[in-house]
Amino acid sequence: MKENKPVLHRVLGLALGTLGALGAACGTDASQEQATPSAAPSASAGPANAVQHEMRLLLAAMHKAMEGIAYGDVSGLPQVLHQVHEAKSGTEAALEGGTYRLPKNPDGVARFRELDEAFHGHLVKMVQAGRKNDVAAAAQAYAEAASACNGCHGEFRK
Repeated sequence: MKENKPVLHRVLGLALGTLGALGAACGTDASQEQATPSAAPSASAGPANAVQHEMRLLLAAMHKAMEGIAYGDVSGLPQVLHQVHEAKSGTEAALEGGTYRLPKNPDGVARFRELDEAFHGHLVKMVQAGRKNDVAAAAQAYAEAASACNGCHGEFRK
């Protein structure tokens, strides 16, 4: 595991900020944003919309990924990330049907979809790593996914 330490240190640094940001993304409004991941809404909390539902599942999956990386067993990632993938269709339907409007840059749906596809590509890499129980590959994909969160949030979240 010694050869994984640089990757793990990088991932842990990204994780602290990202999990807090994901937790805040799950709130129903800015007044509910949380400063710490432990205070974030749970994946089972009732979502106000399809995007929040997907973000809550994503938050739970990222927690599971960090735990797996820390303990050296990422074999559970495919199952939890599959739930996120299934929720993605709800987000897409809400955007398509007009029941969800992007809070910032609402006319940028095409760009949102572009970033979302790229983000889910990182999640696919995490699934592949989980199937092989390849902790280093999971950590690298986690870091890429965590970095991608900021781009979408910066463009589309108030």
